[in-house]
Amino acid sequence: MNYRNRAWTRGATAALLLAGTMALSGCGSADEPPAPVPLDALVGQSVAQTQARLAGPATMVSYDLSKPVTGAKARYGTGKGAGTDEDWIVVAACGNTKNLEDDTRLAVGVLHQDAYSKDIEHKAKKHAFNRYLKECG
Repeated sequence: MNYRNRAWTRGATAALLLAGTMALSGCGSADEPPAPVPLDALVGQSVAQTQARLAGPATMVSYDLSKPVTGAKARYGTGKGAGTDEDWIVVAACGNTKNLEDDTRLAVGVLHQDAYSKDIEHKAKKHAFNRYLKECG
């Protein structure tokens, strides 16, 4: 075996050892806890996306903010052409914690996607609609 082959073999062995060590140490593994999700990050997501992020026994209550925000009749959860949770967008979010956690009691204000605009999004990101949720008090 010449010098070049021995150097390649040592390099390959070192790379395999490093890869094995990383796998055993959990580097990049799925066992790592997810990063905390700040409540502000929920604004602009659908109700379905927000519900999917709830952890453990966390709870969520949703309020239709159509009347105070757009003047339209509230229809979330009525079943009368209201659509699904994918059709409703979070415009306000408050809770007893800053991030979604196991014990978070979350309150969200929602608008139908038809009423959600860039202007509404901008105001929602600035917490303009939090005043309509008693939980934000």
